[in-house]
Amino acid sequence: MMHLWRRLRATPAAPGYLLLLLGIIINILVQGPGFFSSSNFNSLLAVNAPLVLAAIAQTVVVLTGGIDLSIGSNMTLVNTLAIALANQGHWPVGVSWTVALVAATLVGMGNGLMVAYLRIPPLLATFASMSVVGGVALWVWPKPGGMVPSALYTAYGSSFLGIPVAGWIIVAMGLLWLVVSRQRVGIYLRAVGGRERSAYASGINTAGVKFFAYTFSGCITGVAGLCLTALTASGDPKIGLLFGLNSIAAVILGGCSLSGGWGSVGGSIAGALFLGLINNIVFFLFRNFVNNIPGLTSLASFYQQLLANLIVILGLASAALTQRSETGVGGRRRRRGGTQHA
Repeated sequence: MMHLWRRLRATPAAPGYLLLLLGIIINILVQGPGFFSSSNFNSLLAVNAPLVLAAIAQTVVVLTGGIDLSIGSNMTLVNTLAIALANQGHWPVGVSWTVALVAATLVGMGNGLMVAYLRIPPLLATFASMSVVGGVALWVWPKPGGMVPSALYTAYGSSFLGIPVAGWIIVAMGLLWLVVSRQRVGIYLRAVGGRERSAYASGINTAGVKFFAYTFSGCITGVAGLCLTALTASGDPKIGLLFGLNSIAAVILGGCSLSGGWGSVGGSIAGALFLGLINNIVFFLFRNFVNNIPGLTSLASFYQQLLANLIVILGLASAALTQRSETGVGGRRRRRGGTQHA
C-alpha cells in the first residue's frame, strides 16, 4: 500500500486523483445510495463530458507552456454551426456536424499559426481568437433555438455495454491522446514546455510541435462542442462561455503546471470530474439539509454558487500546494519514481 501511495504521489496527476476521490466520498455522504445508480452515472458523465474533453484539449496546449482562452468560444462555434447548417441550411446532420468539427480544428490551426510562427504570446493570441470566434458564432446563430434529432440526444444519454455513451467518448479521446503521447511528437510536447531553448538546441522543431498542439486541441474541442450540442439539443451563441476558464481550472486541479512540461491528461480528466461533482454535492447538500433551515430558502441559489466557488478555490489551493511540494531547489521538478505519465 505504501509503495502504491509513493507511486501515486510521484505522478503529476496525484492532485486530481485525490480531489476526485474526496469528491466521490463527500458525494456519497450527501447523496446517499442514489449515487451508485446507473441513471446517476449516465447523467454525471453526459453532463460533464464536454468539460472533460475541453480539459483534455487544454492540457495538450498547457504541456507546451501555452494556454488556450478560445476553447469556450470554439465550442460555441461548433454548437451554432451544427445547429444552423442542419436547421436553416437543411444540410444532413452528419455533414453539418462534420463541418462544425472541421471548423473547430481550423480555429486550432489558426491559434497554432499565431503562437508558433507569428510568435504572438499565447494569452494574447487566444484572447483575440476568443473574441473573433465568439463574434462569428453570434453571427451564425444570433439567439437560442433550433433542435437536434431526438435519436442523437437520446443516444448520447444512453448506455452501450453497460457504459454511458458519454463515457465511451471520453475513453476514445483519452486513448487517442495515449497514442499521440507515445509518439515522438507527444514526447516533444513536454520537452518544448519544459525548456524550449534546450529542445530547440537538440534539433526539435519547436514551432511545428506548438502548431500541432493547438491543432490537436482544436479537434478535441470540436468533439467537446458536439457533445455539448447533443446534451442541450439546441443552439445558443453563449453556450460555451464558461468552458474556457473552467477547462483551465480543471487542468490546474489535475496537477498540470501552467509553465509547461509537467502534467497529465488523466489528472485533468479527474479535475474536470471533480468540478462536476462539486455542483452535485452542493445541490444535494442544500436539498437535504440547508433548505430545511428557515430564512435561507430565498437565498439558496446564491449560497449554492458561493459554496461551489469556495470549494473550487480550496481545490485549486490544494493543487498548487501539492505542486510546490513536488518542486525542488531553483524551481526544478524533483524526479521521483521515473518519468511523467500520460
